[in-house]
Amino acid sequence: MDSVLIASFLVYSLAIVGFGLWSTRMRKKTDDDFVLANRELGPWASSLSASASSESGWVMLGLVGEAYAFGLSAIWIVPGIAAGYLFNWFILAKRLRRHTSETGAATLTQFISSRFGTDSLALKLVPVAVITLAMLGYVAAQMNAAGKAFNAVFELPYEWGVVAGAIIILAYTITGGFRAICWTDIIQASFMVIALIFMPIITFVKLGSFEAVGNALAEADPALLTWASGNVGWAGLGFVIGLLGIGLGYPGQPHVLSRFMAAKNDKTVKRAGMISMVWFILVYTGAIAFGLFARAYFGDLTDPEQALPIAVGEFLPAVLGGFVIAAIVSAICSTADSQLIVVSSTISRDVLPMIRSKAATFLQTQRADRIVLVLLAMLSIVFALTENRVIFEFVLYAWSALGAAFGPVVILGLLWKGCTGKGAIGGMLTGALVTIVWRNTPELKAAVYELVPAFILAFAVTVVASLLTKEDQKESR
Repeated sequence: MDSVLIASFLVYSLAIVGFGLWSTRMRKKTDDDFVLANRELGPWASSLSASASSESGWVMLGLVGEAYAFGLSAIWIVPGIAAGYLFNWFILAKRLRRHTSETGAATLTQFISSRFGTDSLALKLVPVAVITLAMLGYVAAQMNAAGKAFNAVFELPYEWGVVAGAIIILAYTITGGFRAICWTDIIQASFMVIALIFMPIITFVKLGSFEAVGNALAEADPALLTWASGNVGWAGLGFVIGLLGIGLGYPGQPHVLSRFMAAKNDKTVKRAGMISMVWFILVYTGAIAFGLFARAYFGDLTDPEQALPIAVGEFLPAVLGGFVIAAIVSAICSTADSQLIVVSSTISRDVLPMIRSKAATFLQTQRADRIVLVLLAMLSIVFALTENRVIFEFVLYAWSALGAAFGPVVILGLLWKGCTGKGAIGGMLTGALVTIVWRNTPELKAAVYELVPAFILAFAVTVVASLLTKEDQKESR
């Protein structure tokens, strides 16, 4: 094992942790500081934190592996994700920021309750349950990615890699909360861009030409050069729709929506949206290009999701290799820390108050945030040690559950005054349940990605149930 590689990785990783800890100097003694950085994020922190937290190891390992395994067809992910970015930043973000700032809502559950003006227990318990279960799977995917990265580069046993990733994340998240997460995300998002610009270039130079890439892919599997991974007819259409449909999940991701809530003002949101779009183009183009080039160069790998760390070990000198591995781990951390803070704040701010006899003090709330954070991290480690270790699969399941359950409710809640509390409950339950049923029915899963039907049905149920219960809502007011 190369001592220089290890040393450079440790330097970069410690710099990230140190930067996060340093940011705690600016924390404020307010309830909103630990979960929303006192609602004072600037455009760079808002944009890069939202972007890094939504992409992470899913892009650097999972999407690279998807392009490696399925070839050119992976490109269909891009327009769907682009639409999700545009809709979130330029349609939803300002409205959500204004609403939550005016009402004081600090979590997605609190936004839903405040929007519908009711103390309905269901309106609190349904989102809490969905967020907790889906996010645990999501965080487990990041721990899974950490285990793979450490194993591929440092030959550290997968289990120890999972634990190492968790320790890095907790080192600054427990101390600095949301503010530390957002500040470290600036570095982590920058690391991701640099790694996904230069690694495809380096790999392409070694291959020599696009003709060499095309020939190598055609020899490995002609389906890699088709636009539906060899699928034709309805199967091909379902494949493409499924990839395009991934973008439907963006309006329902709590760890992304929290960045909109924390933005300083509307001007910040506008600038952040433009920064995010540039970042997205660079990162997604780089990930897919590298996946294709890596397949052409390496041929068949046992685990395509380890293509990037394997290439680092083969192509780069140790000191630069440590940087790229730090970029991979940074990407993992930038999502896992955000998701942990979302789940811990949901439990500490939305669940514990329901079982306490009196309101918690500031110190009690802070202590509860941190205790829940550690417990959730430990539970995620347990999930990551199960037999299912495919990052892309882990993430898509959680992404679908969150996107289908909350996307329609957030969209309609912000854009349609006629949306009711009962409509929201129906939509959230429909989105979550259809995701589970569709995902676990082989024939349905093979037809199209579950987020597409789950989102459409949840949207329809929210609208219909709202129209049927609009008089009930008026009377309750």
